[in-house]
Amino acid sequence: MNYKTQFKKLEIKDDLFNNKDMDFAKHLEKYLTKEQINELILSFDKKEHKGVYLNTKKMSDETFVSLFPDVQKHPSVEHAYLYDQDEYDLGKKVYHEQGAYYVQDPSAAIVASLLPLNGNERVLDLCAAPGGKTTQASLRLNKNGIIVANDLSKQRAITLLQNVERMGLDNVVVTSLDFSKISNKYQNYFDAIILDAPCSGSGMFRKNDLMKQDWTYEKVLKYSSIQKELILMAFSMLKEGGTLVYSTCSYSHEEDEEVIEFLLEKTPAKLQQIPEITGNLRSKKYPETIHLLPSLFPGEGHYIALIKKDGKLSENRVEERQVIRQVKSKGNAKESEVYLLKNNLDENLINLSLRPGLFLKTIINKKEIPSHHYSHAIDSRSSISLNKEEVISYLAGNQIRKNSPDGYYSVSYMGMNLGLVHSVNGILKNLYPKGLRISAKIDHSF
Repeated sequence: MNYKTQFKKLEIKDDLFNNKDMDFAKHLEKYLTKEQINELILSFDKKEHKGVYLNTKKMSDETFVSLFPDVQKHPSVEHAYLYDQDEYDLGKKVYHEQGAYYVQDPSAAIVASLLPLNGNERVLDLCAAPGGKTTQASLRLNKNGIIVANDLSKQRAITLLQNVERMGLDNVVVTSLDFSKISNKYQNYFDAIILDAPCSGSGMFRKNDLMKQDWTYEKVLKYSSIQKELILMAFSMLKEGGTLVYSTCSYSHEEDEEVIEFLLEKTPAKLQQIPEITGNLRSKKYPETIHLLPSLFPGEGHYIALIKKDGKLSENRVEERQVIRQVKSKGNAKESEVYLLKNNLDENLINLSLRPGLFLKTIINKKEIPSHHYSHAIDSRSSISLNKEEVISYLAGNQIRKNSPDGYYSVSYMGMNLGLVHSVNGILKNLYPKGLRISAKIDHSF
């Protein structure tokens, strides 16, 4: 499909600009022509493009393409693909439950791909839920890198944590902190920061009609003010020599270029040139930054800026260690949880986190029970392999009759773990989390 030309012949309709559409269209004239605005609004009625980011620790590109031969490579992101949901409903495949990939909008996939990650970087994803950008950054870090994935909303942070578990990420610390209250403790602390800022959400109009109904210019101004505070705070926590990527899913100049202008006026921040991406629209005011419009690019609306702080990055001290937390339990049982932290991190962040690294196991009165997170982070060499019928039964929460020595095991399909069982007298007792069984209505055609 030629994404660059598919909207060329769209007829411009003046009568499209009425009521709220008129307000929305008018405020875009700060950086778009009337023809570009028309094409953008017309694109909201077009079918959205779906994207997916591959977890190559679990599934190779070759295997993925062999399973889904009609997917298309992402225009600029390695291990990312576009697909037609009518042909492949990837979110309902067993491979999704195994953490083989993360379903992610093609525009959003670009953001984390721009960060220079190749060492033992300490990364902050400031507004991380539901976890797509965290997943990318985590998979791109080497064995000594670490990412603090934060979301102010506790509920959203729990969703983030569940995705970290599903993807088997072993270098993520999940937090739900208000960094505006503690950022002074982390000045010049992070090598890289992702700020996918909360916004008015106009970039999601095609995906979510409620966002369009809820849009107002007052909302744009409200979020612009929040974004300016967030970007100043994020820049202050960035190390000398570090990189900050700023993004919004908003088309509004007030939430995009004006926020960058504010940062450049208040700090010595410097913009970095974002490489050319087929279908991007270069900002006129700051041509180093880009807009991604669904009328030009196969994804939803996004604005992205890459920002640098002068100086030379200092090395982080690497210190892999276990973190043990005592857990409140019923009766006289002594219960604790054991986590593996793969890099040195401020003790306060660890203590305040929801998940201080890879959850290894729970210990109850000296009895060790491995965690669901751990089962998704390790390979399948010591697992019990399941067939298709057993996979469906397992995800529904059922026990499976299978000869195996007593003990705890991971169970797998196609060389990828699904979760845990407790083998007792030839019965595999199901340890798949009950909260996930409801959502595990997978496509049985896998």
